[in-house]
Amino acid sequence: MPSDPDGFPPAPPALNPDQQKSLSEAKAWWQEGERSLDYLAELAQQRVRLTEIRQLAERLRTESEPTATLVAPLLRAVRQATGNRLMNRTRETDRFAVALRDLLWGTTELPRRIEAFLQEPSVSALTVTQWLHSVFPERYPPVRPETRSVIAPTRAQITRAREFAAETHRPVTLSPMVRDLLGDFALYDAARRFLGLNDFLELHAILIRSGERPRTDRRQSVIVREIANGTYGNEPQGAEGAPERATESDLVAVLEQEVSARGFTFPERTLRSYYVSLKAKPFVLLAGLSGTGKTRLTRLFADFLTGAASDRYLLVPVRPDWHDSAGLLGFHNLLSDRYVSTPFLDLLRTAGQPENRDRAFFVCLDEMNLARTEHYFAEVLSAMETDDGVIPLQEGRSVRLPVNVFLTGSINQDEATHTLSRKVLDRANTLEFVRVDLDRRPKTVPMSVREISYPERQALFFGGLVRTVAAAEERLSAPNSSYGDRIVDTLSELNGWLTPRGQQFGYRVRDEILRFVAASISIERTGLLVPEPEANLTAALDLQILQKVLPRISGTTEALAGLLATIEGWATERSFTETAEKAARMRHRATEDGFVSFFEV
Repeated sequence: MPSDPDGFPPAPPALNPDQQKSLSEAKAWWQEGERSLDYLAELAQQRVRLTEIRQLAERLRTESEPTATLVAPLLRAVRQATGNRLMNRTRETDRFAVALRDLLWGTTELPRRIEAFLQEPSVSALTVTQWLHSVFPERYPPVRPETRSVIAPTRAQITRAREFAAETHRPVTLSPMVRDLLGDFALYDAARRFLGLNDFLELHAILIRSGERPRTDRRQSVIVREIANGTYGNEPQGAEGAPERATESDLVAVLEQEVSARGFTFPERTLRSYYVSLKAKPFVLLAGLSGTGKTRLTRLFADFLTGAASDRYLLVPVRPDWHDSAGLLGFHNLLSDRYVSTPFLDLLRTAGQPENRDRAFFVCLDEMNLARTEHYFAEVLSAMETDDGVIPLQEGRSVRLPVNVFLTGSINQDEATHTLSRKVLDRANTLEFVRVDLDRRPKTVPMSVREISYPERQALFFGGLVRTVAAAEERLSAPNSSYGDRIVDTLSELNGWLTPRGQQFGYRVRDEILRFVAASISIERTGLLVPEPEANLTAALDLQILQKVLPRISGTTEALAGLLATIEGWATERSFTETAEKAARMRHRATEDGFVSFFEV
């Protein structure tokens, strides 16, 4: 079978001075930074992997009939090299072997081959680029959102790249997805040529690690100030090459599509609810079945905002023997007479440095309830409620809980875990992961709705934070001046049902619900859960009752079954569908177990 004759056009879109400077700095950091030796070793290992992949691919090319037996080792090798979970055993079929060989070495034009390969189940543009790059790293880049954002193409460059792709592959008519993908190839080739690199493997290595270099995001600081002053997006766009202003609605849309492009699926509105929850308060609980992506979600979200910067995400496995805060916050060693720090404490100190005030840091406390949360996390929980955020340490020391640190705890409910007290539940939004649809596959979607650079992503996220009741009332009054009163009236009515059974909530829960509903309204005054304001208000209140109120309800079936039935009927009348469904499940489960609990597993 002949080799692929397609290559890149001779003149991709030119880069502007800002892009050239950014790429040069990324290359210099990769080659000369403090982790340069690690990067070189990583690149060498990846080259070995791609050599193995090419050898396996040659067998697929030269055999007379492509079969599942030939494609199986190739799938395993590419999955190991790319981390793409879709390269799994479901692809070990004769049909996929034929489709893959046609993509890599077919005799028709490249656009037609890509179009045909995209018709395979659950194949996305990302999967296409990973296959092409893995076999032909000198000719095709792996197009990923985090590396494309480093190039940061302007609107004019994107348009020119797409036109260029269409011109190059005439007379073939390109579908929008194939046109966009070939346009991205041209943009990556412009970056490769500017940096003087021989292949796209080294370019990918430079781009993927660029987020780790120390730098001050001046552009991000400017955007945050503009959002705070109410001037963001008010000025004219300026020159043709100026980047288009992104909106917060664009941001959450890109979040959903990037997560889908990476092969992960979550229940409807889960990503948006997690996003809004962190905006309202930087502490979220993810509860439910093991293996449903709770911990992975925290990493996906951090990568989405920070560009996969390894120093700005920390996974803390909670140990069952944590009876105090020493495992999390360190301790004074009497033998050596020095304070023994921890990765969590180090992250708090790093995030609190002045140069990092506009950079987001994320922490996941994995299996948070393996130990009693109130024992090892008490100081942090208390600091969340103070204005200065001071966390006391041993020997009279202290550290601040910076406002740019976002905490998430994953919890499972089984015989090896502890229940969470209301002190913990009141201070967090609880998102539940219990609905599993094994037949649901990731959708084939374009790489992103639009391109948003990482500084701008963080700026939009920071600019949309709602941390005080005053800020919440101001945001709520934007679409309708009555929203604040309507929320409080709804909560008062609900508390009226809860109080006779001793399940009522206090002022903190009320204020945090106000902040969540306000945070569900974008800085452009549109809904982030549902675009239409009234529907968004209903959806936000529904989620807050589900995430803030129902987790607190626990007790005997005799005492609470009637209350749950009342809440179910009340929620149904108000179109709070999530609340009504959960109340019904709690009531039915209580009938079987004799005890009411929010947590189903």
